[in-house]
Amino acid sequence: MLNIFPNKLARGFTIFIDLFIIILAYVLAFTARYENIAPRNIEAFMSVIPWILLISVVFICIYEVDRLIQYDVWDIVRKLAVSLTFIMLLTMTASFLFREFALPRSVIILAHVIAFVLMLTWKVLYTKYNQLSRKGKLMFIGAESEFHEMEDNLSQFLSNNGNAKYYDKNSSVQQLKTQLLNYDFIFLSSSLEEEKKNRIIFHAMKNNKLVYVVPTVNELLVMNTSVTTLDDTMVMQVKPFTLPVAQQAMKRLTDIVFSLAILIATLPVSVIAAIIIKIEDGGSIFFKQERIGKDHKQFHILKFRSMVENAEEKTGPTLAQSGDDRITKIGRFMRKTRIDELPQLINVLVGDMSLVGPRPERDFFADQFQKDNKWFNYRNTVKPGITGYAQVMGKYTTNVDKKLKFDLHYIRNYSIWLDYIILLRTVLVVINKAKSEGEVKKTKKVGIFAKKQEDF
Repeated sequence: MLNIFPNKLARGFTIFIDLFIIILAYVLAFTARYENIAPRNIEAFMSVIPWILLISVVFICIYEVDRLIQYDVWDIVRKLAVSLTFIMLLTMTASFLFREFALPRSVIILAHVIAFVLMLTWKVLYTKYNQLSRKGKLMFIGAESEFHEMEDNLSQFLSNNGNAKYYDKNSSVQQLKTQLLNYDFIFLSSSLEEEKKNRIIFHAMKNNKLVYVVPTVNELLVMNTSVTTLDDTMVMQVKPFTLPVAQQAMKRLTDIVFSLAILIATLPVSVIAAIIIKIEDGGSIFFKQERIGKDHKQFHILKFRSMVENAEEKTGPTLAQSGDDRITKIGRFMRKTRIDELPQLINVLVGDMSLVGPRPERDFFADQFQKDNKWFNYRNTVKPGITGYAQVMGKYTTNVDKKLKFDLHYIRNYSIWLDYIILLRTVLVVINKAKSEGEVKKTKKVGIFAKKQEDF
């Protein structure tokens, strides 16, 4: 039975195959590069192998190349391209630092090209087989609106080989218990009342059904909490949304070092972007806008202007739409590549923002979101970021409530290592067009994933 959370044995086996392919790729690269391989070349390679394997494991895990669950060829291509590029560059660095100059750069490059082809081939074949063999029936219990929001994701979950049906959350527990026996996967909406949710989970587990729960914010709060006892009573400590002083200091140091380094490295790109913006319509290069920062303090966010001047003069505050005619030609390119975000590194340097954190919102939208969800303001207990957990896990079009859960999860589970992982995964966001598209009007689907209300 399918599990979207692969066990450690499956992931370990996948990593083992990937490492074997990387070593095999070096053997093939040496064979293609030299007719007679010199002993010093072999010695250099053997000295660097431990570092190649260590670096490979790190980036295979960071980019989740070992999670062969859903079938998306381009997602696999992006992850492999980025992870193998980092592995290649760090392998070159390791060979230089350990003075193993007998390991030719041409061999390293060729080996990673071969590794990309071989790894892509086996992963596509495996996931394709997994897709064709993945069949089942899925039961979604909850609100109709939430079901429609998740239709595309449910379709990917079943790889179009299964059947998903919607059941209203107001149906009786007895009716739902009877129906779930006919399904392989049970999805419970976050809007389902607690008592009914607990009874359904109990009955599903009793019948060996896989259950997936869309969490509420309350459920997120008690994740990773400290458990202790008060005399003979178990209690869980629910900590406030905040970072300890030591973590704040480490995060600030990381922000200064990395933002300064990225600013210097991307200076040529910023200069070219500024020139083209000015040439296109003669307007201002930068765009300033008030946003809400840490502890609800306002600051002016700085970006390269990607829309026409005074874009909201007639419409008022509004989010960008897919194909928005207010976006300039250079602006459309900058938004896709995230170049328009580069000036925000200055906001990071002066301390208004962090490299990683919840995206800063405008007062107008923040007030609306706060009215709809009482937890929204808790995301402002940390500095807003250029990128964040919600950005690497979701899309531009991901709704506010879903992004809020990602942001609160990030604050609750913060670590400097998590920041590094988010920064590295942001590379995938930059090269993935779907992550940067504006809001789209969703059309109602027909077919096996259209709403189906069962007659009880």
